[in-house]
Amino acid sequence: MKQLTIFSVSAIIASLLFINKVYNYSVPKIEGGTQNLSAYQGKKVMVVTLPLTQTASADSFLYALDTIAAHHTANLKIIAVPAKEDGYTVAQKQILQTWYRSKLHARIIITDGIYTRKTSGTQQHGLFKWLTSATENDHLDIDVEGPGYKFFTNNNGELYGVLRPQSKMWGNAVQRTLNMQ
Repeated sequence: MKQLTIFSVSAIIASLLFINKVYNYSVPKIEGGTQNLSAYQGKKVMVVTLPLTQTASADSFLYALDTIAAHHTANLKIIAVPAKEDGYTVAQKQILQTWYRSKLHARIIITDGIYTRKTSGTQQHGLFKWLTSATENDHLDIDVEGPGYKFFTNNNGELYGVLRPQSKMWGNAVQRTLNMQ
């Protein structure tokens, strides 16, 4: 009986160690190379889908994103993602990189274009499989439908909030979500 109890406790501890967290993933950077999110253990992470068209509202969105990164630099890492489903192509990569970097400083990780939606099936990036599926993240089930989605993880790497594009970057919902957990 004592051996069975020890085995059960060991199995529970082992399963807790392998719970999927944001830190288990890596993303391709728009400048080249890969960024392991494990480098940000102990920090909150916000993953945001980016606009692909240069407009005044898109510029405002990027400016607000950069300002949030500057205000929360000690405890937040932002991962900004252009989605292939929204029209990202390799041909426009340099133009987007220049535009994004003119608004977003190096404190924000900008990924290369990746598949973000469930409808992309097996092409959906592993990070977004985790962010969008309750069976993966143990909390929330939602799909990305375009630019402006915001996913929030706590200091333990667990997903705790998702805001749709209607939630403005400087709005109350974003500020409350950043201050949670």
